[in-house]
Amino acid sequence: MDLIADTTFLVGLWRSQPWAVAYAGQNSTKSIAIPWVVLGEFWHGATRAGHDAEQVSKFLGIGIPLTDASLVIPIYARICAQLQISGEYRNIGQNDLWIAAIAMSQNKPLVTRNQRHFKMIEGLKIEVLDAV
Repeated sequence: MDLIADTTFLVGLWRSQPWAVAYAGQNSTKSIAIPWVVLGEFWHGATRAGHDAEQVSKFLGIGIPLTDASLVIPIYARICAQLQISGEYRNIGQNDLWIAAIAMSQNKPLVTRNQRHFKMIEGLKIEVLDAV
């Protein structure tokens, strides 16, 4: 796998937003991994919006699911501790902390529009798309 998808990127692809489609086209030879947290966030949004489960499942086939947390947990703990010490812990949600830890455990860049949250995580590689 070459890239880790954040929910914002998947939503952009789902909605065929130009910034997401362009990025995917420019990186068409790279494989995408989807963390379990991102899968949960995407499914939650799709369910709330009433999207067809079969279509959602087919769409999510664009990436490799990342479900093993064994390498992620210590990284998550370190990120949380660092952010608590710096005072930034309250400025980022738990799901984003897990997503960052998963990307760091794979040593791959996270593709996201959420620069505001992810830029505060030291050592996280991010590819920011049309920053939010």
